[in-house]
Amino acid sequence: MFSLLVDLINAPRDAVNIDKGQKRSFSSSIIDAVLLVYTLAFWFFRVGELVPMMNTYPLEFWTSLIGVLSLRLLFHNGMMGPLVHLAALIALVYAMDVYFVKPLPAVDEINATKTVFITGANSGVGFETARQLVVNYGLNVILGCRSLSKCNAAADAINANAKKGSASPLLIDLSNFDSVKQAAAQLSEQKIDALYNNAGYAPDLGIPVNEYMLDPSFTTMHLGPYLLTELLLQTNPSLRVVNTSSGTHHLCAIPFAYLPENLLHLIEWNPGCVDEQFLQFGISTPTDSGAYFQAKIANVMHAVSIPHNHPRATSVAIDLGWVGTSILPWMKMSISSTSMKLMRNAQTGVSPAIHAILSSDEELLDGLGKNRIWNDGGVIMNTLGRTEEAYSLSFWTGKLSRDRMLELGRKLWVTSERIISSIN
Repeated sequence: MFSLLVDLINAPRDAVNIDKGQKRSFSSSIIDAVLLVYTLAFWFFRVGELVPMMNTYPLEFWTSLIGVLSLRLLFHNGMMGPLVHLAALIALVYAMDVYFVKPLPAVDEINATKTVFITGANSGVGFETARQLVVNYGLNVILGCRSLSKCNAAADAINANAKKGSASPLLIDLSNFDSVKQAAAQLSEQKIDALYNNAGYAPDLGIPVNEYMLDPSFTTMHLGPYLLTELLLQTNPSLRVVNTSSGTHHLCAIPFAYLPENLLHLIEWNPGCVDEQFLQFGISTPTDSGAYFQAKIANVMHAVSIPHNHPRATSVAIDLGWVGTSILPWMKMSISSTSMKLMRNAQTGVSPAIHAILSSDEELLDGLGKNRIWNDGGVIMNTLGRTEEAYSLSFWTGKLSRDRMLELGRKLWVTSERIISSIN
């Protein structure tokens, strides 16, 4: 990113200069082109970490950017420019993955008697979060999975390295409300300290409505977790609820804040994504191009609304950014986006989940104002492991202000409650 502007400006001139036999060598131009492509890819995949870094550490970020751009311009000819570019990228990866990431809680600060239930726990983010909680912190973690055989295998893999805590399997299919109720009934026999609603997927376009005549992706990623959360709160009123959301929920506002009116027709989802029209009609249609964004903004709305409806509960919607898991087939390749540092690996990427599950109530509200209390609503956590108020960035404004989104969150709660009641 640091030299993207310089490279974009100079790329056409470089191509002409090669033909003219200019001083820069052909190999240097090839290296520049490779670095440019990599930088563009880096920006695309890691914008979820770059944005909070710019917001949290603006002085450090912009000072570094100006410094690197200046050096890149100064050493444009020869190999020194690409070396500056490469060094900047290496430093940026270190800053995002190590330096600016909030340190994980110390093991001796955590109550090892806690029990955590994690959905989607047999692979990816769910598995790695469970592994760290059991192996590193000695907690008891219940793994929620759709496949019992995969769940057993995941539990065995974790327990093989556990010294104090343990992992145990539990069958649950969040797309099936009966399965959710059966799992909650089994969990009602023990105290659950934290629920991590992690299960999710990137839905294909045009998946037909399910047996409930609902959008299947919204059912799995919001309505199923909503039902599970409500059932667990009946026996665990002080439950910590963590929802895996995504930085893509901001796309429910960004286009409507910055695009001119004559281009808004190109956006196929509604302002705010989960608005009155979606709640009345869209929730009962096949998946569309906005399905993932609708589910992810619903995860934020749900987390914000939980303390309003359950005063003893606390809730966090987390943004993990792009994490190298198996959610998409191309992430499984041997030369992957993770190995190229275009994404965080799972070990680093789950740090917001660990913070959201283990941090105290006071720590999660730290920095949000001295009068901030949980009854004001749940919070969100960025990729650096730091909490923020939902809908607080500059593009959540006008017709998509924080007050408007809180209103839509209340309407989503009422609609979710109505749907679950009508099916039950």
